[in-house]
Amino acid sequence: MNHPTSRLACSEAGSDLPAGILDAFSADLHAAGYSADHVRLVLRGARHFLLWLDLRGIAVRSVDDAVLCAFRRHDCQCPGMEEERRRILASDGRAFLMGALKLIRFLEDRGDVAHPGELEANLRHLDAFIIHCGEQGYRPGGICNYRSSCRHFLIWLHRSRIPITDVDAATLERFRQHDCVCPDMHQNTRRHGTRPVSRIRSFVHHLNTTGVVFVQRMRPEPDADPAMKPFEEWLRHRRGIGEGSIRRHSRHAAMLVADLGSDPGSYDAAAIRESLLRRYDGVSSCLAGKLAGSMRMYLRYLAAVGMCSPSLVDAVPTATAWRLASLPRYIAPEQVEHVIACCDVNSPAGLRDKAILLLLARLALRGGDIVALRLEDIDWRGALVRVCGKSKREECLPLPQDAGDGVLDYIERARPRVAESRVFQRAVAPHRPLASSQSVTGIMVRALKRAGLEEVRPRGAHLFRHSTATSMLRSGHSLETIATLLRHRSMDTTAIYAKTDASMLAEIAQPWIGGAS
Repeated sequence: MNHPTSRLACSEAGSDLPAGILDAFSADLHAAGYSADHVRLVLRGARHFLLWLDLRGIAVRSVDDAVLCAFRRHDCQCPGMEEERRRILASDGRAFLMGALKLIRFLEDRGDVAHPGELEANLRHLDAFIIHCGEQGYRPGGICNYRSSCRHFLIWLHRSRIPITDVDAATLERFRQHDCVCPDMHQNTRRHGTRPVSRIRSFVHHLNTTGVVFVQRMRPEPDADPAMKPFEEWLRHRRGIGEGSIRRHSRHAAMLVADLGSDPGSYDAAAIRESLLRRYDGVSSCLAGKLAGSMRMYLRYLAAVGMCSPSLVDAVPTATAWRLASLPRYIAPEQVEHVIACCDVNSPAGLRDKAILLLLARLALRGGDIVALRLEDIDWRGALVRVCGKSKREECLPLPQDAGDGVLDYIERARPRVAESRVFQRAVAPHRPLASSQSVTGIMVRALKRAGLEEVRPRGAHLFRHSTATSMLRSGHSLETIATLLRHRSMDTTAIYAKTDASMLAEIAQPWIGGAS
């Protein structure tokens, strides 16, 4: 269709393209077997696109996904395009783009429009990833979703002219928010929330681990002060504490260093106390105690490397907290057994959950102990289990018969066959070890809900830990025995359970001197 008012009526192409490009495009469409009516429709859309580019001074060779989105959204005032305007109003926007999309693909194939040139290779990598998903036990529906989401992402990368090695967290957010004009993608990614993003992260992780290509981190790095790195390394290698505690100490110490200055040689007791007392104002006693603990730890580090006097550790003011003021939360032994019995032992997840709950109930383990437990930590002949608790202290605990049977049942019947030494794995693909103690908390929450105890607080692994200690005390066990099971280094920590035995306290309670009222 010729439009006398169009500057492209004679040349039929943008100024940066070879002459007769639309004739070649038309011939390619006919060679592909399209009908004459379809070819006319596509050529009409292609001419409109080229005219719009020319009116805005956009070079055809620079067209990418953002330009195509702008063309789809433009309020058409293009000369001679009255019929096209009616099509824009009557269509959903995708049919209107057909001519532009096919033209750009044709120009890419000819080499007239630059692109990363990775699409075909990336789609082959995706095929390999899908095969890997099948081998890992992904369900057919999940595999289909992975293929669709990752293919969409690769097409969008191609249209956006982004090499896959340049992908990072910001790229992923752009994809999640993009106004989709990708071919064969009929739903905007934003409708799916973050699930496609998680699938794409798995695909990228596969590319990195298999050495196919190195892609940057798909999650933004947490904000961290580079000056705290030596402190973090000291905590990790000298103190042997967990990563979560390292992050907390680093974050709190950085806050306090912002008050005190970066020169430890200028610190004195008055400045340290003033900074902490100001930070204590308006916060809970729990947070105040953590701030004080982090500051003591940071000052110990500075003293260890010779950057301040060891005496400054004593300058840290103690956060106000009544010793042994709180009571441990617990549930009765029969409720513990009911929670364990409600696990569905006919499913892999149920067998895993029952094994975890038995270990929590019988050995009073922490959530982190469950996550870190490895196959080689269990001595089946000696009925012992090795636990690496806080400060990397390893201790051996007796493995009760029912807990051992539960773990063995899980390993033999439900544990995925993976080359991983950690005992407890995700029940559904991708099969990986439990990520953190939060995973154990989730298992506990679901178990309490099945047992009809969803109102119980707290609901983490410590609920069974407190319940076991309380039950032992009421059964006549000494605090020393309980401290050994709980692996407390100080009896003061275990002493809080003495307050949960109401009958024992009643025997030593003295009458109120004011008499009954």
